Amino acid sequence: MKKYIAILSLAGLLGLTSCNDKLYSDPVNNLTQDQILEVIKRDPTKVLGPMVTGVEAFPGAAGTSVVTYFNIHVFNLVMDLRGNDMVQSQAAGSWYLNEYRMSDFGFRNETAEGNGYYWAQFYAHVYKANQLLDLIPDFEEVNDPEVIKLLKQYKASALTLRAYAYTYLMWIYQDDYLHGGKDKPGVPLYLDAGGEAQGRAPSQDVWNCIISDAQEAVNLFNETGVDPKAAANDFDATVANVVLARAAITVGDWETAINAAKAVIDVYPTLMDETEYTTKGFADLTLNEVILGYDYTQGKQASTSSFHGWMNITNTGGYGGSQGGWFSIDQRLYDQISNTDYRKKNFLAEPQEWTYTGFEPMTHPKYSNYKFSAPAKTETTPDYQQDVIYMRVSEMILLKAEAEARSGNDQAAQQTLYTLAHARDPQYTLSTKTGDELLKEIQLQTRIELWGEGFEYYNNKRWNIGVDRSGSANHTFFPVLEPGKLFTYQIPLNNEINYNPLITEQNPL
Repeated sequence: MKKYIAILSLAGLLGLTSCNDKLYSDPVNNLTQDQILEVIKRDPTKVLGPMVTGVEAFPGAAGTSVVTYFNIHVFNLVMDLRGNDMVQSQAAGSWYLNEYRMSDFGFRNETAEGNGYYWAQFYAHVYKANQLLDLIPDFEEVNDPEVIKLLKQYKASALTLRAYAYTYLMWIYQDDYLHGGKDKPGVPLYLDAGGEAQGRAPSQDVWNCIISDAQEAVNLFNETGVDPKAAANDFDATVANVVLARAAITVGDWETAINAAKAVIDVYPTLMDETEYTTKGFADLTLNEVILGYDYTQGKQASTSSFHGWMNITNTGGYGGSQGGWFSIDQRLYDQISNTDYRKKNFLAEPQEWTYTGFEPMTHPKYSNYKFSAPAKTETTPDYQQDVIYMRVSEMILLKAEAEARSGNDQAAQQTLYTLAHARDPQYTLSTKTGDELLKEIQLQTRIELWGEGFEYYNNKRWNIGVDRSGSANHTFFPVLEPGKLFTYQIPLNNEINYNPLITEQNPL
């Protein structure tokens, strides 16, 4: 049931450029653009296949090997540290101190180094998606039904990636759509790889494009019958539906969000059991809930700066393990997890001694995160080299419940929430809450279920929640920040504004 991200990284993009150069310069393959198009019409795997299947994961951030911005899941770890629910209980040197302390908001400044990495990463994905789309001919120009089927799959993959990338760009670089961002400028909208520089498109236009791309991708995948549970190096309709559901709930299209989430849930009806949830470290792509993930055996980016290098507290060698950069759950959230809820077992109830290979015993503090404590894959594999789960069905259950509650269908939301909450806690009973109180319960379950998986920052923006760590027993820095502009990044100066005179409006500091 493995599913791997299938579009090229920036490194892969550079490799593709050299490959294309070879295509043009090799005497055997000295083809004109028109001849290449004819090859694509006959056998698209020769040209488009490597572009889609060449890399099986989101690898390192565009243009950097900086360990705190190494890949998409580490990007989102940085974001989680700027919230309420994750605690940096002990730092490895100075790593992540500024991110966690939020002592100044330089990280969102137009000149901040990390800011540029986000922009470059996601626009690299936009460019790669557009490269594919530019090369795909009109289906009417192709005679072979099997070639048309393959081209539709390739197009759906590219549209999924483009919608995914623009979703993150909008989450990061403009205020939440329903809390002031709707009528503000969005980000430059590029729909082909060779287009001229663009100014900031209206937010509504960007979100409309995201939803349109995701809907078309879902339809194309469904038309071609791609098996959503196949062990294949491509996207499928469930991945596109996750992207669609995330975008739809952001803009307040509750019906679309509900339907997209339901389409995913129908394919993945089985949740992890207690043993899987508490012992697999969220690092096993064979788990029933996994929609999309990264297989470390097929990638080249797993290292001490990988996600599990930071988040697997029991790993030897990684920054988040034996090097002492440890993360915990906020005591206030921990205390709200029922004692009969097995998710509580993923965090230490009391300090615990741990001995790393070759080290003296150390003591992990109370509330330490063991959620991502994954066993080593093999005896010779470092335990920070792990599979990474990017999408799983629990997110969709919670998103569906939230959209149902926001649409006024409390009864449906209660039942959807029960599906997940009762599975995690056998003592959980069907909620009788309604309105705002039901919504708060769904938000609490979301915070518990998805802790550490890179959702808090974006959910807080969508829920219009700021940062308030006052009253926590284990936070070590206590900013109190109102929601709003402080959680929206400026457009990067060196990555965009200095090279794009059409961007005339900057987000306020």
